[in-house]
Amino acid sequence: MTLETSSLIMQSGWLYVGLTASVLFVYFFGWRYGQVVRRKQNKESAEFSSIFITSIFGFFAILVAFQLSGSTHVYETQRKLTMDEIISISGVIDATSMLRVEDRADVLKLLVGYVEQRVTFYNKPIHPSVLETQSLKLKNLGMGLMRHAYMLLPKYHGDDRVILMSVLNGVQLMNTSFELQYAYIFMQMPTILWQALVSLLMIISAICGYKTGIENGQQFILTAVFLVVVLAAIIICLHLGHPRVSDLGLDLVDVRFPKLLDRINSTL
Repeated sequence: MTLETSSLIMQSGWLYVGLTASVLFVYFFGWRYGQVVRRKQNKESAEFSSIFITSIFGFFAILVAFQLSGSTHVYETQRKLTMDEIISISGVIDATSMLRVEDRADVLKLLVGYVEQRVTFYNKPIHPSVLETQSLKLKNLGMGLMRHAYMLLPKYHGDDRVILMSVLNGVQLMNTSFELQYAYIFMQMPTILWQALVSLLMIISAICGYKTGIENGQQFILTAVFLVVVLAAIIICLHLGHPRVSDLGLDLVDVRFPKLLDRINSTL
């Protein structure tokens, strides 16, 4: 499956529907099979299956904990890098306000073009191929701002030059923060871990269904609650591990970009 296809599936929500339907199907199949063999179970096989089930559940719990830790790290890193980008843009605005009047407007207009592009950068639906084109456009806008600031260097001397250098440093930090934040989108947990997690989820669903059938539905509610919790844990891992394409998003952070745009326009 291509990155384009997987991104669109995650954004559409069909991935979660497919996971839920698969769990229900495998659970029902295990339940029916457990009913068929319920009266043929003996004590020895029951003890062996208990050890087997404990081992499977223990390994699954370790894998979920590891995956949740990795996905949380991806989410928090995205938030931090985005905040770094916002802070750097704010620093550029502050430094630009101390430039000469005749240069200030030109720099701010270029910065407006950058922030306007950044505001709509992660609008859904996200297509990785389109995102690559937009990222190149955004980088060009950032480099254009950098080149313009460098062209102003011969005009500034003494303390004024120090102020202009702070603008240059801020623009460079802004560009670097965006590139790091954009690159980190593609730094996800290894695919094999997701495959192992989903495979174990199917095995556990079958085991839960089988145990429910063996016990004639005596612990159906507890088993159902357990499966819901397990499925919810995996969905949370998916959301945290792909914050840009999932419903979780980084809205509380990204909402700062339109405010930055308003701030720049108010100073023009």
